[in-house]
Amino acid sequence: MSSEIKVCQNCHKDFTIESEDFDFYKKIDVPYPTWCPECRLKRRLRFRNERTFYRRKCDLCRKDMIGMYPPDTEFPVYCVRCWWSDGWDPASYGRDFDFSRPFFDQLQELMNKVPAISSMNDDGVGSVNCEYTYDWAFSKNCYLGACGWYVENGLYMYIVNHAKDIMDAWNVNNSELMYESINCDKCYNCKYCELCFDSNNCVFGFDLRGCSDCVLCVGLRNKRYCILNRQYAKDEYEKELAKLNLGSRAGIEANKKMFSEFSLQFPRRYTHAPKTTNSSGFFLLEAKSAKQCFYCFSPIENSSYIVINDRAKDSYDCIYTGNPELCYESVTPDNSRGNKFTVFCWKCVDAEYSNNCHSCTNVFGSAGLKHASYAILNKKYSKEEFETLRAKIAEHMKRTGEYGEFFPNKLSPFAYNESAALDWFPVSKDEALRHGERWKDDEKKNYAITKKPAELPDLITEVQDDIVNEVIGCSHDGGCGEKCTAAFRIVPAELQLYRRFGVPLPVLCPNCRYYARFKRVNPPRLWKRSCDCGGPQSTSGVYKNTIPHSHGNTSCFAEFKTSYAPGRPEIVYCEGCYNAEVA
Repeated sequence: MSSEIKVCQNCHKDFTIESEDFDFYKKIDVPYPTWCPECRLKRRLRFRNERTFYRRKCDLCRKDMIGMYPPDTEFPVYCVRCWWSDGWDPASYGRDFDFSRPFFDQLQELMNKVPAISSMNDDGVGSVNCEYTYDWAFSKNCYLGACGWYVENGLYMYIVNHAKDIMDAWNVNNSELMYESINCDKCYNCKYCELCFDSNNCVFGFDLRGCSDCVLCVGLRNKRYCILNRQYAKDEYEKELAKLNLGSRAGIEANKKMFSEFSLQFPRRYTHAPKTTNSSGFFLLEAKSAKQCFYCFSPIENSSYIVINDRAKDSYDCIYTGNPELCYESVTPDNSRGNKFTVFCWKCVDAEYSNNCHSCTNVFGSAGLKHASYAILNKKYSKEEFETLRAKIAEHMKRTGEYGEFFPNKLSPFAYNESAALDWFPVSKDEALRHGERWKDDEKKNYAITKKPAELPDLITEVQDDIVNEVIGCSHDGGCGEKCTAAFRIVPAELQLYRRFGVPLPVLCPNCRYYARFKRVNPPRLWKRSCDCGGPQSTSGVYKNTIPHSHGNTSCFAEFKTSYAPGRPEIVYCEGCYNAEVA
């Protein structure tokens, strides 16, 4: 089929379904989508609660725990160890399908009975000492991280994989000893770095490759001993480095402000997509035929509308996942094949319209199953019975307008402001309620603060071991509107890393630090723009080109789709103009 323009049934804006999209939908036998890509993404994000936690008891062992669900949740909630154990039987909740009722109503009733896991991780199964993580697997000694696997000794992370000794990071992979960094890969001992690769011992770097011992630098390649892009001899570099006072809080803040202004004086590539062909999006590595994909830090092929991924093939509309194949409209279908309309179904084959099922084959409309096959609404069938009944239910869902649509928001156990949708698609409480969303007001926290942020030592060398016993007030004091906890503690593993990094203690709580990083992250959305190269200089006149470009003294005519929205302060160049200046 040729491409077609459709009207989103949610936001009522036009969107395009390309011919290759129709081929994919036919291949996996699903109707074409009725919602635009952005609305589909928001709907999936409604099923992730990454930053709102509650104290409660496990409904099986009765021990105290911290999890995603408040104590008044309708369904039972088990601690991670109980949920993964053999102490309960998910199949005991099986039930028959009622063809006189909508499918989603029956699935919701099932999900309100089957025990949920307190936080989505594999602590005690595939991970060790990772109880307080979310969407986390195959790791050791991790604390308050979301979306990662194969990590050792990490705290306060988001999208971190194949890494060690890492803290306060956003999308940092295959790296070690990293602090306060964003979108980095294969780096060692770097701090306050962004879009840096194959580099080590760098502080305040942007768009560095193959660099070492570079500070406050932008767009360098294979350089060493540079400060503010100026080359120094080793002994001169060390003298200048000492003047920057990078071990003190005052020095860090002064250099952070200076570097923010300095980095805006240089052009940046409209996208980051090395070794990529026939693809669009931002932060793609070795992608092939990937359309509107974002933060895919491993090879991805023949896939579209993927957001945050570690390898994928022939998959559409999947988020926060690794190794999906032939998967569609799913949240975290890790190591799965043929998943359609699923939430946290790991290591599955042909799971469909299911929630939190693992190592399953051919399950439909089920919840909480492990190592199960041929189940519908948690009830097991023979292969022949399953295939016949599944086909009848699909036809029933087509008549009710349900088949081909992801779970409706009413099935999400989270309010809008508890879900990851709030980060990527922020709205006020009034806006959310006006659109029929649920909103949960913050619970008052009565912390007895024992140490004000102004009382913290300026240098990490001045910090005593007993700091771990203090309750430190956050500088925002709950007034920032960013899920500020108002107070926080320094845990022992965290203190050890601060000492290794040689950085001062933070004065912001983990949530406020997270949102400060997140403001620097490009959204999973593309805008059409023209190259900012105006001939001998940028169109703003801020940057002077170092060599003549192919278009001479006239403005570059190149247009592209980029995640840098129009009106942002960055100088955005096309591939050719950027390579002329940087590569």
